[in-house]
Amino acid sequence: MAVITNRIRLGSVVLCYSYRHPAVLDKMAATLDHFSGGRLELGLGAGSEQQDEEHAALGIPFLPASERIRQFREYVDVVRLLLSCNGRVSYEGSYYVLREAACNNPPIQKPHPPIWIGARRGKMLEVAAEIGEGLNLYCEDLEELTQSLETFSSICEARGIEPGRIRKSVFTSVLAYGGQQFREKLRTLGTELGSFDEFRRRTYMLLHGSVDTIITTLERLEEMGISLVILRDLERDMPSIKTLAEEVLPSFRR
Repeated sequence: MAVITNRIRLGSVVLCYSYRHPAVLDKMAATLDHFSGGRLELGLGAGSEQQDEEHAALGIPFLPASERIRQFREYVDVVRLLLSCNGRVSYEGSYYVLREAACNNPPIQKPHPPIWIGARRGKMLEVAAEIGEGLNLYCEDLEELTQSLETFSSICEARGIEPGRIRKSVFTSVLAYGGQQFREKLRTLGTELGSFDEFRRRTYMLLHGSVDTIITTLERLEEMGISLVILRDLERDMPSIKTLAEEVLPSFRR
């Protein structure tokens, strides 16, 4: 995608830090920034409790949440250092150590590609406020999203940080349908009508319904300060993404 496009931004929604040493991720990120001509957006996160089984199966340590967040802070520091330095650098932390590490693959973007922190609540919102250029939220519904944004603003205010300085995105599933299509959509997804609300919460689906309903929800997100919406279509042929491109996006072109 990087070599056949020239305008769209490219990157990760949220990479769990513990699968790769920060120096490895640095090389990967800088390379993609070059392939794309400086269009990388680097999304990082501390992982979720659901990933402990995979880590155990792969023999990768998975620390308790509080310690994992401390390690993640160092991880972001090291990635940022390696992406923005010239020559050789050293770093002495509790989890990562660099000794005269060569920075021989600088990215195009200066001082480095934007780093987005994936968060939902609590300590990770604090991390995003303190060390991120962007905050990528994932929430079950608009009420939770509102609460997360209010908490984030309070954290920024307490630390003397301007909340508007940090860009905000939301990661959401999308399901577009007309009145007659609803049950067929659910059948395709293997979901019963009675379990739709639970399915929606489980898939972080903030955008669903008719075109008009989705437009209204997007307008609400824009009012809340969300500048980027990252979409995941739940159907194989991505019909909802196509519907948004053809029928929703024209309402937001400036």
